[in-house]
Amino acid sequence: MIKKTQLADLIATAVSAGYVVHAPSKREGRVYLDELTDGAALEIDHVISVNGVKDIMLPRCEPLAGFSLDDVNVKPVEEPRTRRIILGCRPCDAASLVILDAILLEPVRDSRYARRREETTIVTVACSRADGACFCTSMGYGPHEETGSDVLLLPAGGSYIVRAVTDKGRALLEDLGIEADAGGEPDSPPEVGRKVDTDGLKTWLDRNFENERWQDASINCISCGICYYLCPTCHCFDITDEAGVAKGERYRIWDCCSFSAFTQMAEHQPRVGRHARYRQRIMHKFKYTVDNVGLVACVGDGRCIRHCPVGVDMGEILESLKAEGQ
Repeated sequence: MIKKTQLADLIATAVSAGYVVHAPSKREGRVYLDELTDGAALEIDHVISVNGVKDIMLPRCEPLAGFSLDDVNVKPVEEPRTRRIILGCRPCDAASLVILDAILLEPVRDSRYARRREETTIVTVACSRADGACFCTSMGYGPHEETGSDVLLLPAGGSYIVRAVTDKGRALLEDLGIEADAGGEPDSPPEVGRKVDTDGLKTWLDRNFENERWQDASINCISCGICYYLCPTCHCFDITDEAGVAKGERYRIWDCCSFSAFTQMAEHQPRVGRHARYRQRIMHKFKYTVDNVGLVACVGDGRCIRHCPVGVDMGEILESLKAEGQ
């Protein structure tokens, strides 16, 4: 077992051993997953960080290649090898990586994402409390879920039970000199009061692409993209070139189905209107990804509900859409 007060020392030990550590800390009054070198900044008594592990595994903007007039070849931008630990993410965030793996590793392998996954060990801290936006249990997960974690720290009084979930997790604990799976009884997981019933939703989505209900569902959305930027499973991106007179770089940047230019082509926009773009968001998560990889692209983390500036509640919208088919 590890005491809460020892987690800060664990970060220092990991940094000394050559790991880059990302962990929750306060910034501008909110908790974010950021790179930490000082364990004293660790913030662990919160519901969930504003951002998730996607920020680290699939950066918002990353250079892919460089080019110049001096060289006709495009030169890929390579990242240095990095041993990385994400410490203190929640079980829903860890579970989101399993969904991203199914999309980004097969059948077409995203080499950059794959490399970060290989280099990163996920040390999850199980939840001690939930709020009104959490609905992980409705998506098949839970506050003490192991899915996607390499190591799971389970609250037990003022300490954490250290549970090694994968071989990668066991190797990390051995490297840091920490004993795992030593027994002990964890605290009971917190009650997740929010329930979102999606039984039958997929069937309704299969049959109602052109339903007028999409107009009502999207009426309050302002297309700001916050839900996409904070969602741990959204993964759409664009490729753009930033060029000067003699040289430039090619970047991959996040893109969002809420934006008016999303998927726009020369003189053609296949998703005209806010309702069509909101429909894409719901369809992508609860129909297309299910059809393609057999997984719903939602872990019930609730960030889209918690941080929407106009109070759009995806849980309520999902249930209202499903109710149309009853």
